[in-house]
Amino acid sequence: MKFRFKLFVPLTYKDVEIESEEVELNNKEITLIKCLVNQSPNKEYGLMSILENNAPELYEKLWKAIEKPLYNAVVEDGRKNGYVDEENVDGGLDMDCVDFICKIPDFAK
Repeated sequence: MKFRFKLFVPLTYKDVEIESEEVELNNKEITLIKCLVNQSPNKEYGLMSILENNAPELYEKLWKAIEKPLYNAVVEDGRKNGYVDEENVDGGLDMDCVDFICKIPDFAK
């Protein structure tokens, strides 16, 4: 099944909600997400924080769907507000420093 995940992104002057690219998840991955979410005491930090240590391969798969829309939202905001370097193709942005929360999907609640 194909899914899009909602991301909460705190930006300079306002927070935005964006969607990931589509990602194909099989039944085993969906079941794993449900199980990990139900067992997690830290749901307020979102899905990616749950997957990072418990299912790193699934974390990487979702990251590939999240990275580009997240990058675009952060760079656009940074350029509007003068925080991103116009000279660099990538804006001089270090994605490891970008805050976001991948909301827990409805199927896992």
